[in-house]
Amino acid sequence: MATKSTVPAQTTVRAPEGFRRVGSVANAGWFNMKKVGNTVQGVLEGMFQRKDELNPKGQSKFFQIRLLADCEVRLGRGEDAQITMAKAGEYVNLNYGPKTKDLEQLIGQILQGAEFEIYGTVAGDKIKLTGGRTMHNFEVFTKMTVAPKALDDEPDFDGSTDATDAA
Repeated sequence: MATKSTVPAQTTVRAPEGFRRVGSVANAGWFNMKKVGNTVQGVLEGMFQRKDELNPKGQSKFFQIRLLADCEVRLGRGEDAQITMAKAGEYVNLNYGPKTKDLEQLIGQILQGAEFEIYGTVAGDKIKLTGGRTMHNFEVFTKMTVAPKALDDEPDFDGSTDATDAA
């Protein structure tokens, strides 16, 4: 059952064309992996790190997505977390894990101007693994919507870095 959040609504700040966010949105909710059928669809904005007391390294990675469609999110921690809906245009956090780690390889292309839409859905109950461990039954898909920009110093087809050398 969704409850009303006491966390302030996100303020959607937009920069002029061509600018990229360099930090994460501070008050984004976390995609709710506990609800079978919950789906996240949006633009992968980046990968960030946060303090994490449960991780032996003291930090964990996460992805941030600008939503194209509403999805259910958690606000807060543990049993005190509130469940609410994040709206299209807002940002949502997605944990780094076995089913999402492959998104990391897209970050370099994003920094070169590429855009990737992601679509992920909780496909069922948690999957039991060896040693009493479990894994969320989460399926994730990507689609490049904008290709990365060529770097100025990339060689052309004949190996030359200067267009006048290619004649």
